[in-house]
Amino acid sequence: MELKALHKHGWTISALAREFGLSRNTVKKELASDAPRQYPARDKPTELTPSQLAHVDRRLAVCPTIRGTDLHYELQRHYDYLGSYRAFSRHLMSLRPPEAKDPEIRFETGPGIQTQADWAHLGLWPLGASMAELHAMVAILGFSRAPAIRFAVDCTRITSFQRLVCCFDDLGGVTREALTDRDTAFCIGSTSDGKAILAPEWVDLAALLDLVPKACRPFRAKTKGKVERMVRELKESFIPWLTGQVLPAHPTLGGYDALARQWIEERVLPRKHRTTQRFIGEAWQEERQQLRPIPARILAGFAGETLVPPTPIVVDERQRQMGELVEIRSLAEYEVAL
Repeated sequence: MELKALHKHGWTISALAREFGLSRNTVKKELASDAPRQYPARDKPTELTPSQLAHVDRRLAVCPTIRGTDLHYELQRHYDYLGSYRAFSRHLMSLRPPEAKDPEIRFETGPGIQTQADWAHLGLWPLGASMAELHAMVAILGFSRAPAIRFAVDCTRITSFQRLVCCFDDLGGVTREALTDRDTAFCIGSTSDGKAILAPEWVDLAALLDLVPKACRPFRAKTKGKVERMVRELKESFIPWLTGQVLPAHPTLGGYDALARQWIEERVLPRKHRTTQRFIGEAWQEERQQLRPIPARILAGFAGETLVPPTPIVVDERQRQMGELVEIRSLAEYEVAL
């Protein structure tokens, strides 16, 4: 269009060729043609024939998840398809029906209703005079999105309870319910209909804190998507921020906890959340009024970086003989007695 318009205004063929970087013959052909020229149609040796296309549509209608390698094998064996698998996969991408996904539903809770918690594995970090695998218990309030982070060197049940209680204290108190995944620290199995069987110790602790323990469905990480997003942010934002800090010669778990609180105060609380459109720090101050503080007597039992291991029970031999404890014997002894 530009070539013809400029040519009508007096531009010569040589001037048009210099202006657009074309050869004079190309300019002549464009001016002589009634419509813009197009590339000629190319041969498509790997294109599916009507019979091959019908077979693929029939197989996808019956089994939408069939593998492309199986379809390619069937076409080669029964329909004399000569194209490579890579060429066939390009055609298959436009033929395969889109995978049906569950709609994403965002669940918003009121202030003081729910806390989501999960472990984050951070790899090797200096601890004391050596290196240790660090784990972080991450808890986040469902309404304000205010997080709390506590570090540990293991994810045992007693450590999980201790770090979670400390996270509750950092957040300002306990919410009405706590949502976790089906980690062995909180669940010991599931029923025949898929419901979680909570660990008795977790149920006792929840009753002590006056909250309702809940476990999300298996393989449904988005159920607790708020804490999952914070775990991702911990790895993508906090870890790079931590590498820029000056660590002591022999860092401790308490030192990492203090750095996490500093990162939360500097980077998380002043931020405006994209979903709630509220500043996290301001929403947290509002939600703290709805939280129930943990009594000092309960908090004292979970304070500190390390937990005192339970005192081993010394079994008296006389009690064993009196039948206070069950002795496990081999089944062969009972067969002999019978």
